[in-house]
Amino acid sequence: MKRYVLLSVILVSSAFFITFENLRLVVPAALLAVFVADRRAMRIFLRWKFLLFLAILAFGIPLFIGNRNDMFLGISYSHDVFQMSLVMVHRSVIILLSIKMFTNHISVEQMAAALQRIRLKQFSQVFSISMRALPEIRTIAVSTFQEYRQSPKRKNIFSESFDWLVKLVVRLLAYADQFSVEHSVKGE
Repeated sequence: MKRYVLLSVILVSSAFFITFENLRLVVPAALLAVFVADRRAMRIFLRWKFLLFLAILAFGIPLFIGNRNDMFLGISYSHDVFQMSLVMVHRSVIILLSIKMFTNHISVEQMAAALQRIRLKQFSQVFSISMRALPEIRTIAVSTFQEYRQSPKRKNIFSESFDWLVKLVVRLLAYADQFSVEHSVKGE
């Protein structure tokens, strides 16, 4: 675990030192380090929505922000904003990969023990409870969204969306109440 903590700290700190000039040196080295340490973290690049999001950040922002002083295929864009957005995307990817790599190799018990060592006992309890409750919360959110998508649409999409959002919050509050009752009975 210590190896992954150290590597994560090194990767995050290297992300802060990325500039447009050293981008071609730092980013491949960081990606190689993550690939060698944990190939599972690289699976994030298999998600097309994530890649689309990165492409919009890198190439879409320079089209709308900044002084359009350069052209590519007849489309004007801001060269300075393009450089900044490219650096921002690479920093984000490196930080995200380091977090993903770290969380792939740490269990809830290890995290709770580490937090107890730095005297955050209650935080470790909250963390372990949230890790137990998170799968059910995700199930509730996904099922509510599926019901929303399958429901007949009315003319006013905002009021309908608000109604479903209220249903989601009520379901989550009911689950939280049930979850707290179950754990208070087990704790007695």
